[in-house]
Amino acid sequence: MTTLPSIGKVVSYLLALMIVSTAASRGIAQVTAPTTYTTHFTKKVESRRILRLYIAGSAMFMRTGRWDPLVPVSRRTSNRSATTELDGCLTIGDGSMPKLTLFRSRKTYRLAPRANLQKDDPLVFAPINANTLVHVTGHVAPFVDAYDADHSPVFVVDSLVKLATTCNITVPLARLREGLGKPKTTTTAPSLPGNTSVVDMSGELLVFDPPTITIKAGETVEWKNSSREVHTVTADPRKATNAQDVELPKSAKPFDSGYLNPGQTYRHLFRTPGTYRYVCTLHEVQQMIGQVIVKP
Repeated sequence: MTTLPSIGKVVSYLLALMIVSTAASRGIAQVTAPTTYTTHFTKKVESRRILRLYIAGSAMFMRTGRWDPLVPVSRRTSNRSATTELDGCLTIGDGSMPKLTLFRSRKTYRLAPRANLQKDDPLVFAPINANTLVHVTGHVAPFVDAYDADHSPVFVVDSLVKLATTCNITVPLARLREGLGKPKTTTTAPSLPGNTSVVDMSGELLVFDPPTITIKAGETVEWKNSSREVHTVTADPRKATNAQDVELPKSAKPFDSGYLNPGQTYRHLFRTPGTYRYVCTLHEVQQMIGQVIVKP
């Protein structure tokens, strides 16, 4: 005999659906479910996505009497205290939540950022990270993405680190993960000898100021991000959109600042004479290219 949902559950569901429908019609970007049925997960999303999430959950509710993926708090077991680490290929841009396919596996997760993650790292799920091998830490959420055709579990990301620019790697994964436990810094050399010259990244113009700087071997250049944008200082042809925009002396090693948020700085010591051409990988197409000439 089939057990129908109780009248109280049906009424609760209808009230929740009315609230979210009203919010969606008014264009509210952030909607929180009623207290009894909460996801414990706050995230700014399009209101129409929230509405469709409730509609998808309603089908499960009417069939089984359970609200899935939004289930009563009293029936949920929390996994927030358990931190999990995953390695896999990051897929972005299919119109849904970012997807992580585990390394050498078909297992997939839909990724959702923790609170303030995208404020701390605005480019964490940017197209520049698409189809790269990444290492993520966080926890598995107590619900699946009902909007996903595969109903993949949701993984709430605390941090994301790019391991390789491609998912098809030839080196052991363990080697790529060797530096994960080491503290990250925005400077390649904390204490550098010699004179220091400053290149600024300020204002709305996407330029290095000055675009060309001349120094002597053994001196340091400091890049300061005084703008409101995120920038990089990249002298690595493998990471540039156009490898010809980057130039290095034959014996010089590539360098890359990583993402520089507003207010951050990056320093590099130039020991090898020659011409160095570098780019901001985020604004290379806007010709944000600089040059350092190092004399003997």
